[in-house]
Amino acid sequence: MKNQNLHSGHRTRLRALIDKVGLANLSDVQIVEQILTMSNARKDTNELAHALLTKFGSISKILDADYMALLQVDGIGEVTAKMITYLPQIFDIYIKDKNKRSYSCKTIGDIYKYFLNIFKNFNHEVFVVAYVSKNSVFQNYEVLAHGDTTQVKLNKVDMTKAVVLNKAVAIVTAHNHPYGSASPSSADYDSFTSLCTFFASLGITYVDNVIIGEDGMFSFKQKRLIEKELLEN
Repeated sequence: MKNQNLHSGHRTRLRALIDKVGLANLSDVQIVEQILTMSNARKDTNELAHALLTKFGSISKILDADYMALLQVDGIGEVTAKMITYLPQIFDIYIKDKNKRSYSCKTIGDIYKYFLNIFKNFNHEVFVVAYVSKNSVFQNYEVLAHGDTTQVKLNKVDMTKAVVLNKAVAIVTAHNHPYGSASPSSADYDSFTSLCTFFASLGITYVDNVIIGEDGMFSFKQKRLIEKELLEN
């Protein structure tokens, strides 16, 4: 009875708090609680939220967990486990659909805004290829590689399949430094050199290669590194 009284009205108070300060300003437990209400209409979700964070360690790791791993948490049933696995897929569909709008890549500012919108959904390093039309408009993008918080490895076979299937004529590549400066590392320079050769061999225009970091964006085109690389090759 005491436990019921403790949580009485908790969900209403949580919704009121979200309306007042926004989801981003809630604690991790409160955010997970709210996620769980989508599949638990009446059940108190506080203990489940704590259990999920204890097992997986963070919100992103909960959302990245597979179905069977989620079912191992006491109190998580099939409906909730499936709902959680659907969320990242929904986010990806939302971002891709949003980016189908006509986004120009004619200026550095245009490119920065486009990729900033993509990378804000990742707290680990990812590599993205964006396809550009002949009139310099972003058409679509793909996340071709995932890494940890500091590095990502590229697979040329996957990249070849992607650009061929998309009939790419022009490309912008990008990756993020989620917890650091946008300044390229020696590995980033090596990767860039390899990509220049790769896209040139396929007859694809390499518009730019950018890195998004906590301090902004580094553009290889702006530094005239693409022109230099192409001349040397």
